[in-house]
Parts: sequence; C-alpha cells; structure tokens
Amino acid sequence: MKVRRTKSFVVVLSFLAALSLAGSGDAPAAPLATSVTIPISGTVDGGPESVSLSGNLSIVSTLVTDALLTTPRERLTIKVVDVSGVGLTSGAKYVATGEDRLQRLLALTDHLDLIFPFYRSSDGPPSARSAMASINLKFDLVTGALTGATATFSSLRLPD
Repeated sequence: MKVRRTKSFVVVLSFLAALSLAGSGDAPAAPLATSVTIPISGTVDGGPESVSLSGNLSIVSTLVTDALLTTPRERLTIKVVDVSGVGLTSGAKYVATGEDRLQRLLALTDHLDLIFPFYRSSDGPPSARSAMASINLKFDLVTGALTGATATFSSLRLPD
C-alpha cells in the first residue's frame, strides 16, 4: 500500500507541476519603440522663389513582429517639428508642417523620400508647395531599435 501512495503522490505532483508551467508562459514582449529628433535643412527651388528650410524631424520607430514568423517590420511615424524657412529672394517667412506614417520591412539601413507641405506664413496653407525630405535610417537587426538617422530637404525629384 505504501508503494501505491508514493506513485499516486508522484503522479499528482507531476500534474501540478505541469499545470503551473503551462500557466506561467512568457507574455509577449511589448513592442520596442525608439524615438529620435534629428535636424533637417535644405533649399527647395522653384517658383515663385527658392526657400531655405530648417528645423527638426521627430521619428518614432516601433518594431512589429508577426506570429506567423514573417519578416519583422518597422512602423514609422515621421513628423515635421518647428520647421521654418526664408525666401531667398523676398526674405518672406515660410513654415513647413506635416506627419507621415508608414510600415517598412526591417533592414540594416533604409532610405525614404517623403513629401511635406510648406507655405508662406502670411498666405497660409492654401498657398502650400511641396518639399522632399530625404531620410536615411539605420537599425539594429537584433533588437529592431533605430540607431541613427539623417535628413535633408530638397526640391521634388521627378522620376525619369
């Protein structure tokens, strides 16, 4: 009889251990978000005058993984922050605004060309023109963290 109790005890103990292990699985990690603010400047050519713009870009990058084991992606939010400019002919003040959200495959480096509006302060948004922000990003492939970024403003480049 003693042997039987020992076997029953071992079976019950094993069952309880299995239940406790099954219930204590690791919770999925919270997405890793990296936030940086970088300077941006450049000259946008075109009518009625060329405009020199400068300010900052706020970049928030979040690693997105898929349960189906597809390639990891980066969710990016890029916002123009305190960007102003001056007309090179008239000296008029200009302001740039905007935000862009996109999702890209995770890679060691990435290049983005995004379009943001800018306009003469006195005329307001209806007079907006377009500036191209060329952005270079660097990522850590293990963690998905954004490790570096640079950006410049320029005129739109039309495809050949």
